[in-house]
Amino acid sequence: MTESSKQPSPIPLARGNAAEQIIADLRDQILQGRYPKGSKLPSERELAAWYKVSVPTVREAIRGLSAVHLVEARHGTGIYVTAAADMMFAMAASTLIELERVRLLDILDIMEALLGKAAVLACENGTDEELSELVTVLDDLDKAQTNENLAAYLGKFLKLMAQASHNALISTLVTFLSDLLIEIVQDEQIGLGDRWKKVAAQLGPRRHLLAEALRSRDVARATALTTEYHAHTKQLVADGLAAGPKDADAAMRRAVKRVQAR
Repeated sequence: MTESSKQPSPIPLARGNAAEQIIADLRDQILQGRYPKGSKLPSERELAAWYKVSVPTVREAIRGLSAVHLVEARHGTGIYVTAAADMMFAMAASTLIELERVRLLDILDIMEALLGKAAVLACENGTDEELSELVTVLDDLDKAQTNENLAAYLGKFLKLMAQASHNALISTLVTFLSDLLIEIVQDEQIGLGDRWKKVAAQLGPRRHLLAEALRSRDVARATALTTEYHAHTKQLVADGLAAGPKDADAAMRRAVKRVQAR
């Protein structure tokens, strides 16, 4: 096996599903950094010899790791560690949302709390370049003519704000939830798109005030503006849902599937 002397001994496989045991062992080695992100795994034949199993069994294990976005099999070049944390989180969170029937307004509550903390951390940890970029994105957002462009720039603003916190968990959570919310408000069957566009435009001045508060590292003002902004956003969604018979649960399920398919 390539560089086998540098690798820990594989676990002895017990009777039962060998592929599942290989998945668990390789997963542990990836998460512990023995196979870092971007590195190439041994070939299927090398892994088969290492674990003393058949190549089809190893292939089944690789498919399992690919399904949870830990590795990617690239035709003709080999198997690479991707360890896509955002995609792994999206899969787990999407399952939770569907199983527990999480409501749209619940997600808005979570976003409010996350971005409130992100505002504090961005003021403390964000670089001058990161905080200045927020203003630039808002200038692009103000010029957006279509719902699609508006959604793209608004999503970018929220994600940049979370990334400026330099907290990986907040950034991952906000990325997933902002993608989900944007998919929901753009759902034609729920009918929030036109109303959301109008209110999003009305909230433009508040977004600029928020960006300036972040750039000046005014924690108290940035936190207050974030809370105010999301209170208006939540009211928009609540009013839109109350305006007519809309199946928000169905819209949530459709949005989850679209986010998972990205």
